[in-house]
Amino acid sequence: MTASAHTPPPLLHLTGVNGLPKYLQLRDALISAIDEGRWVPGDKLPAEDVLAEMSGLSLGTVQRSLRMLVEEGRLLRRHGSGTFVAEKQAPLGGPFQHFRFLDDSAEGLLPIYTKVVRRFAVNTAGPWDAWLSSDRLICIDRIFSINKEFDAYVQIYFCGRRFPELNQVDTKALTGVSFKDLISRRYHQPTSSYTQKMRICAFPDAICKAIKQPAGTTGALMEIVAHDARGDAIYLQHVYLPPNGRQLLIQP
Repeated sequence: MTASAHTPPPLLHLTGVNGLPKYLQLRDALISAIDEGRWVPGDKLPAEDVLAEMSGLSLGTVQRSLRMLVEEGRLLRRHGSGTFVAEKQAPLGGPFQHFRFLDDSAEGLLPIYTKVVRRFAVNTAGPWDAWLSSDRLICIDRIFSINKEFDAYVQIYFCGRRFPELNQVDTKALTGVSFKDLISRRYHQPTSSYTQKMRICAFPDAICKAIKQPAGTTGALMEIVAHDARGDAIYLQHVYLPPNGRQLLIQP
């Protein structure tokens, strides 16, 4: 017997994480469906109104989630054809917060590709002590390739006891992962606010070498602290941005 044209599509199961906006829950549900093979690279996603029916959310919420996934490189829009799953070499998962570089149109965002350089225990005093109190402080160094035009060096400091998985998982599995998103989804600890500072300084020689810049390069050093709902620091990031011709979108 042929299925009726009015048979409702299978549901998308939202994460249901308290405090996580619906559009982020839908984003996570779509990513999970892709990672589980429900849709594979090259597949066309259902139309927006069908996704709204599958998720039980409004059309506007669906559209917001899809825009985010397009910006993150997980989906591709083809004018007149629809929305498709991108190839697996996807840029950084989002949502974007601090690395939103505008493209030539000044409306879209450049894709960002990540690579883990190293993970190590921090045994020395430093600026992280003002924010993080732990006897097991861990740092993960990554290189962010901005549209494969230039590289930024990113260091993230966190408490290894608070987030043990980040200290144990194979670092290859962290390629293309947003730590903010991972911590929110895996540990149910969404970021409520940020403290952000920036100064211009000469980069250490090792960082210049890692991002293929001349020794003594001067650029922007961003310090970003993520806070939970209680105001406690979740992690600290140091971002070394070399001189470049792109605009960085800065919003509260």
